[in-house]
This record gives sequence, structure tokens and C-alpha cells, in this order.
Amino acid sequence: MPRDAADTRQRLIDAGRRLFAQRGVYASSLKAVVEAAGQRNASALHYHFGGRDGLLAAIIDVHNSRIEHERQRLLDTTPAKVTLGQLVSAVVLPQASLLHDPDGRAFLSIVSQLSDLFDRWEDGSTPEQALRAFLGIKELLSPALADNVRHERVTRFLELISQALGSRARQIDASRTPAVPHDVWVANLMTMATGALSATG
Repeated sequence: MPRDAADTRQRLIDAGRRLFAQRGVYASSLKAVVEAAGQRNASALHYHFGGRDGLLAAIIDVHNSRIEHERQRLLDTTPAKVTLGQLVSAVVLPQASLLHDPDGRAFLSIVSQLSDLFDRWEDGSTPEQALRAFLGIKELLSPALADNVRHERVTRFLELISQALGSRARQIDASRTPAVPHDVWVANLMTMATGALSATG
């Protein structure tokens, strides 16, 4: 890809991430994204991404590569007899680290808006290391639960952590000092999530 085209693509990703986080993924007009990226050609976004969904996928892919790398490291260092808490940590910690970075917080805010899609995590499109962790969690749930209930429980776990991380990201960006320090907050989130997943009946 020529340098000018790569630069344009990156500016569109940056503008889309910022506006999708601030105004909403579906409330932000594509025209506003193009203008925020400093592009005069209104078709630039469609040329590079095909539309809103393509831009959204590109924004997510940028951050997912970093998350997947860290998640693989965590999963590869867990013992053979992994615990539910260790798998929850492998899901939460790579995402929680993004709270320290403005672009990462924008990503977390965007993901928290996509909870209607979370139930598709077993449809073949989930990144490899994420799926590895999710399936591991599903396997460790109470054997009394039916398969569809196990799937649903993992889905609600994903919803819980994404909403919590998105809310924390917006709080930080609004310069509201969190009541709980980062490390304590993350540990508490993981404890709550593990407890919810462990519930019987």
C-alpha cells in the first residue's frame, strides 16, 4: 500500500476510534469521521474499509492483536490443571491494561457498545486466544448446566467485564477520579466475574 494511502487509512482509523467512543458507534456519521480525518474525498472511508462495519473491524483488529499476544502469554504460562480464576485473569488483564492508554480506553468504550454481538463468540469469528480462554471457562462451569446455559453464562461474563471496562474508561476520560485504584479495581472485577461464573443452579 502506498505511503499516502496507508496514512489516510490510519487517520480514518484514529478518527473513527475517537468519534465512535465519544458519540457512539452508530450515532457517529461517516461524514463526520471523514472530516475528522482531514479528508476532502467523501469516498475515502468506503474505499479503504467498505463502510462502517469495515472501519469498526479495523479499529478492533488494531487492539485485538495486542490483546491476543498478551492473552497467549498468560494462557501458555498457566498450569495444566487451570482454574476458572486463571482463565478469567487471562481474559480480563490484557483488556484492563488498555485503561492506561487513551486509544485503549476508546477501544474499550467501543467494545462496551457491542454487547448485542457477544453471544456469537462460538460462531468461528472469535480470535484464537480469546476463544481458547472462553472455551476453557465454559468447560470448567458446573456440570449440572446444559450446554446452551454454559454458552449463555460465558456471554454474560463477557458483557459484565466489557461494560465495567467501558464505564471505567469513560470515567477516566471525563477526568473523574475513580474511587478505587486500578489494581484493586481489576482484582475486584475478576473476583466478581469468577464468582458469577462459579454459581451453581
